[in-house]
Amino acid sequence: MEPARVVVEAAALARPAKALDLACGRGRNANYLRSRGWSVVGVDIIEGSDLVLDLETNAPLPFDDQSFDLACIVHFLWRPLFAEAKRVVRKGGLIACAIHTERSTMNPKYTVAMGELRSIFADWEILVDREGDIAEIVARK
Repeated sequence: MEPARVVVEAAALARPAKALDLACGRGRNANYLRSRGWSVVGVDIIEGSDLVLDLETNAPLPFDDQSFDLACIVHFLWRPLFAEAKRVVRKGGLIACAIHTERSTMNPKYTVAMGELRSIFADWEILVDREGDIAEIVARK
């Protein structure tokens, strides 16, 4: 599987360092970043649990003890992820997001409004900003 275009673009804007792939699923973006020299923590929610695990070690993640240079949220909408990603990204670090918009055929429950990602990251430097059926953004803290 190919990585998300916005993740490729974000990775090209920074030196390989420490990345967080939130809602990583099978790890297509995490694997891409690793192949480019990034140290990646991929996390996803275990079905039927609120526990978030490091998929490499199956250990609970102590986000309070970590900071990242890049955080990725691709095609998974749970709005608290944005605040958590913003919190754990280091100053100068990046967030890359690609979320279906209300213009897509996706269930509206899982879409963002046009301009919503831009407003979430209004206090960051926006480096990539595209909207159509999918809203894509890369923002620097």
